[in-house]
Order: sequence, then C-alpha cells, then structure tokens
Amino acid sequence: MLDYIIENKEWLFSGVGVVIATFILSTLFKSKTQDKKSDSSDVSTIPSQSPPQVKEIKEDTEVEKVAKRFKETLELMNEGREYSKFTIPQLAQIMKLHKISELENVFTGQEEPTFDFIEHYSNTFGVNKQWLIEGKSSPYSNNFRSHSDPMDYLSEITELTPEGIYFIRDNTDTAAAFILLKLTKWKYVIFDRTWHISDEVGAGGQRQLYSFYKLVKELRDKLHLHTKCWGLTLDKKEFSALLNGNVFPGSHLDNGFSEDPWWDDLTDINHGYPIAENYEKWHGKSFIKAQEIIKWQLAERKAS
Repeated sequence: MLDYIIENKEWLFSGVGVVIATFILSTLFKSKTQDKKSDSSDVSTIPSQSPPQVKEIKEDTEVEKVAKRFKETLELMNEGREYSKFTIPQLAQIMKLHKISELENVFTGQEEPTFDFIEHYSNTFGVNKQWLIEGKSSPYSNNFRSHSDPMDYLSEITELTPEGIYFIRDNTDTAAAFILLKLTKWKYVIFDRTWHISDEVGAGGQRQLYSFYKLVKELRDKLHLHTKCWGLTLDKKEFSALLNGNVFPGSHLDNGFSEDPWWDDLTDINHGYPIAENYEKWHGKSFIKAQEIIKWQLAERKAS
C-alpha cells in the first residue's frame, strides 16, 4: 500500500487524495482515543479497598453487671438439677414480693435494684451481698467469724437452728473438713474454717481434732431433735469449690446425695460398732490414727 502511494504521489496531493488521507488519519486518531478511554475506564472500575473497621466493644454498665450476677445465682441453684428447678416466679414468691416482675426486671437489667432489695435477696438465698453488688469474693462465701477451736461454733449453730448439719471432708490423706448448715432448701451457711481429720497435725491440730470430736458428739446427741447430722466426702476440686462458695451447696446435697457417715464413725474411737473393721478400708489409715490421737487427748484430760 505504501509503495503504491509513493509511486502515485502526484495523485495523493490532488483534491481527492487529500480527502482520502484526511479520512484515514481521522479514523486512526479516533481509534487511539477510544483505546485510551478504555484503559482509563478499566482503572476506574477497580474498587478501592477501605481499611477494615474495628468493631467497638461496649462495656457493660454496672446495672447490667449486677443483672448478670443475679442470673448467675439462679444458674448455680439449678446446676445439676434435672427436675424441680428453681424459677424466677418461685424465688419472687419465697421473697414475698408483690409481683414477679419486681425480680424479673432485675434479672433482665430493666430495673436497677435498690440496696435494700439486694440485701433482701442476699439474706433470703444465702448469697454474698458484696459479690452481688461489686463482683468481689464469691457467690456463696460469707462473713461469719472464723474460730480455730471447733467447739466455739456450737453456740452459733444452735442459734441458727438449721434443718441439717453437714460435715464435709476432703478425700485426701490430710482429710481437711469443714461444717455446712442447711437452713432451708434454698439457703445454706458455710463455716469456711477447716480442720484435718488425720495424723498429719501438730500439737495445735491435735487439740482441734479432739475439739472437733466433742463438737460432733454435742451436735449429734444434744441438739434439737428436728436437726439431723450428715456427712459427705468430696474430691479435692469439688471440696475447694464448695468451701470457697463458688457453687450452690444444694447442688451437692439435694440431688442424688449419698451420705458418708465418716463423722459418726470418727466418734467410735474404741471401735465398738460392728462395722469398725471397715474403717481403714473406707476412710484410710490416717483416719484410724486420728482416732488414736483423740483417745490420747481424752486420756490426757482425764489424767489432769
């Protein structure tokens, strides 16, 4: 094509040639312009990537935190229960409230409870008031005065007139033990002082062991007839959770409770019960040695 144009250049510069050349150049210019626009449009269609947005975490208000702790108490009360679960209407009725909504609105965070209301709920169900308000300590811990001498608890237990007295023991060689009172099926009291029911004790521990023996006998034989004593042995983890008030005591004592009469066996220091030959198998060697310590303490007091 180019050779033909060069050979006929005289024709190119004629009127008709100028028109044809102008048309060809115009067509080429438009084509290049469209290509540039196309490239430009391709770039513009690429979506711009915005930085990821960080979702703001809203912290619960104090009222919402209190509401969650109220709900947690109900969950703890029903832990392990398949039947006869506690409900908000039932708790409201036990508290002698005028309306179910008075408690329900607190549970849902719709209404802020007064300090008097918290005090009432705490006293009714044995819940730690400071834990309800501020989340401090644990749900079922309490502020009862701690006594190193077990017999010092006798007057307090008598005044509380519990429905049941439970001697809780740790299933270890040291065999720590504490006392738990059942006031109602929805309220318990934990005396969080422990004593070792074993021979792994010093001089002070031996005196406490003897005092524990005396307390068991007093509570079993001389307390009001409506009160019954029970025993329970737990593994270390369960024992610690119950002692420290992290679980509702009724979860161990209301459902499938299997009584362990270790506390009563402990008082049989002369092995007069027909079942005495099983003590070591049931309770361990340290239990037998604990009985020997009690016998020795008795002898010492008789001698003096």
